[in-house]
Amino acid sequence: MRIRTYLFLMAAGILVPVVLFAGLALDMLQNAERDAALRGLKETANSIALLVDRELYSAEAGLRVLGGSPSLAEGDLQAFYAQARRANRGSTGWTVLLDEQGQQVINTLLPYGSALPAHAAPGVVQHVIATQKTYVSDVMNGPVITAMVTTVNVPVPIDAGKRYVLTLAFSTEHFTRLIASVDVPPGWVVGIIDSQGRFIARSHNPEGLIGKPARPELAAAARKAHSGQIRHNTVEGTEAFDVFTHSGLSGWTLAVAAPVELIERSARHASFVAAMGLLAAMLCAAALAAYFGRQHVRSIARAVRAATDLGAGQAPRQVHSRVDEMNELHRALHAAGEQMLQAQAYRRNAEAGRQALLDAEKTARQMAEQQNSAKDQFLAMLGHELRNPLAPISTAAQLLRLQPGDAKRVRYASDVISRQVEHMNSLLGDMLDVSRVTRGLVTLDIDDLELDAILDRALEQTHALVESAQHRVELSLPPTPIRMRGDKTRLVQIFANLLNNAAKYTPPNGRIGIQAAQGDGQVVVTVSDSGEGLAPELLPRVFDLFSQGERKPDRAQGGLGLGLALVQSLVRLHGGTVTASSPGPGQGSSFTVTLPCEPRERAPLPPQRRRGDAPGPALRVMIVDDNVDGAISLSLFLEAAGGHHVCTYYDAGAALARAASEAPDAFILDIGLPDITGYELARQLRAMAQFRDALFIALTGYGQPQDRERAREAGFDHHLAKPADPQQVLELLSRPRKAGMRRSARVRS
Repeated sequence: MRIRTYLFLMAAGILVPVVLFAGLALDMLQNAERDAALRGLKETANSIALLVDRELYSAEAGLRVLGGSPSLAEGDLQAFYAQARRANRGSTGWTVLLDEQGQQVINTLLPYGSALPAHAAPGVVQHVIATQKTYVSDVMNGPVITAMVTTVNVPVPIDAGKRYVLTLAFSTEHFTRLIASVDVPPGWVVGIIDSQGRFIARSHNPEGLIGKPARPELAAAARKAHSGQIRHNTVEGTEAFDVFTHSGLSGWTLAVAAPVELIERSARHASFVAAMGLLAAMLCAAALAAYFGRQHVRSIARAVRAATDLGAGQAPRQVHSRVDEMNELHRALHAAGEQMLQAQAYRRNAEAGRQALLDAEKTARQMAEQQNSAKDQFLAMLGHELRNPLAPISTAAQLLRLQPGDAKRVRYASDVISRQVEHMNSLLGDMLDVSRVTRGLVTLDIDDLELDAILDRALEQTHALVESAQHRVELSLPPTPIRMRGDKTRLVQIFANLLNNAAKYTPPNGRIGIQAAQGDGQVVVTVSDSGEGLAPELLPRVFDLFSQGERKPDRAQGGLGLGLALVQSLVRLHGGTVTASSPGPGQGSSFTVTLPCEPRERAPLPPQRRRGDAPGPALRVMIVDDNVDGAISLSLFLEAAGGHHVCTYYDAGAALARAASEAPDAFILDIGLPDITGYELARQLRAMAQFRDALFIALTGYGQPQDRERAREAGFDHHLAKPADPQQVLELLSRPRKAGMRRSARVRS
């Protein structure tokens, strides 16, 4: 066999591992080219999102400037119409002024004074007025033009009390032109999709797809993540890489699709060029091997071994040759092996560091999501629990205004307000500790109760809602009162939530039934209705947090999906269960609450002071409170109910100036006064000899334990948190006092 053949064989032995590694490198190069093309796709999607956001923010800024027009504030709508026309965005963007009911007042698409229809989605107008925030709508049918439009809606408050919504309506052609202005490679498709998954604009076939739904897999991926990438078939059936992101102001999805063939073609081209280069290098190496074969046979053999070691991931050993170039080759191979080992070590360290960073980021994100969820749950629960008592308070206040001379009705309204204020006060006491509520750490105040009183209080809280819908309430209770133990406030809350739920989801003139029964140590209360019912797929999760049924256009139930979840939590705290059932949609629903009921002997109630009992001696009382309504109402109550002589001041300076001449026996002081605090005022009054043994009561909104301690240190005998029961204030004034006992008096909360 000739030396040249040996040389070729040795060259082949050297080049085989090189070819293998080169193939791996070509595959990596192809993947890198594909990733680079996809990054370009993502950058294009981000740039289009920025372009859309810039257009929407520009529209918002223009509307806010236009909303500050003096012509609109003065009611000169014709002049405002001229200004609004100048703010139009050509033929594809026009200005609309809407009133609180969603009726169009001005539409610059039509001449001034033209008859105008109502807004296509009046709920958008009510939402913008309620939140006072900018709202960008989804694609919808325009009420004036027979085409699809989107709107940017900005609230416009007017000093006279009017509320307007200023809208810039865009035809879908506006955004089609906008994305057409972006320079993208041929074959790429750009689309804008609203929150319902429908096309707002599309660079390819917009006439047939505007308002139509996008591919379900794209819409599903966009709902799950802010940005991402999927591989799927477009609506035309072309397999493509689709990169999406979201608009910051509108929440729309911006998607850019590139056919897989285009992406893969560039990667294959790069691989082909690299392969040709590799082939040329191999041919050149073979020619050189043949040329220098005779001189380099032995050195090449050593180089083959060195290259083999390098291919195995080992640093080649140092080898000496008589040929200087071969010595350099061996040194280079050795250095390459050392660098390869260093690179491998660096890559392993980098991977470990990257994984640590990813784990830390994931942990931080989960913590942030949990904290944000806890905050949202607390705020939602706060609003939900405070809303129910407001209806009977408002009704009672109207009753007092309409019939002030009817003593029976006045007393009834006063009792209603007192009970509801007491209820709200107790709820506020529980909700001040945010961590307890968000973590479910609610403490029950267990007492002996009668179910009849609980249901009466729940019906009272929901009376306004039931009455407004003209529902018929059927109450079925056993002849013997049901005695049980539980937290009165929380039990009222349970049944009020169920009654509210029944009233909201029952059409007008419906039926609401309440049936109670007792047996086997349990009390079972069923709240049923003739309303919309529950779908079978909703039943398993009806008590989940934020779970709600489908909202229809003719429903305005509102709510955050907290009521039934709260009912389940409170029932479980009482050791009971709650279940839901429904024959199906449109056939009503029933909620059954089962609570433990242990028969107990009625405990004697503590003696209470009756209205006819003789009050304590009349005192001279000084009230100091910067809340004028609160101070005057309390003074009138003390004069009427206790026969006390009351003087009222609204700052500490006036109280100090008149204290000696008024010579009060008792002081009722607010803490947050405009000039000095109630603590300092109490200290200064205590320093006066004539008031050393006077009665001092702190009546304040500061109700924390440290506030009560500060009140005791300042010299107060009692501490009451607002809103305090006036009867409690009257009872404190009627207590006998002994000289020298002030320091041992216990501060009340």
